[in-house]
Amino acid sequence: MRNAAIDHFDARAVFRGLLDGVDYRNRVAGTCIYRCPRCEHRIRFRWRSFYRANGRSIFQRQLRRIFDDLTPSLPSDEQGFLDFYCPACAAPTRIIFSAQDYSKIAYHFDIYAALVGEAKRAK
Repeated sequence: MRNAAIDHFDARAVFRGLLDGVDYRNRVAGTCIYRCPRCEHRIRFRWRSFYRANGRSIFQRQLRRIFDDLTPSLPSDEQGFLDFYCPACAAPTRIIFSAQDYSKIAYHFDIYAALVGEAKRAK
């Protein structure tokens, strides 16, 4: 996979249901809907999806390194990502988010962007 085949999308371009506030932007409030820019397939994410991601990737090493090189650093110390393949078109996707720890047992997740590779199959 070539680097040019991976596109960067702002959170608002591919997500619905995110909240904006005085101290945050693109916050996940319970659930949000991701729309694949390659095939229009929709996926519902709950805040727990981001909590469970925990920096683990399902991508093979070579693809993971390409995505790592293209992942921008956020000002937050709690940067995270969620890697998956679109269930409809198999486009490799990375959602970049920040995790804000507001207590010892709870987090807020703010979506920054999505990196999306080429679709592997038609929907």
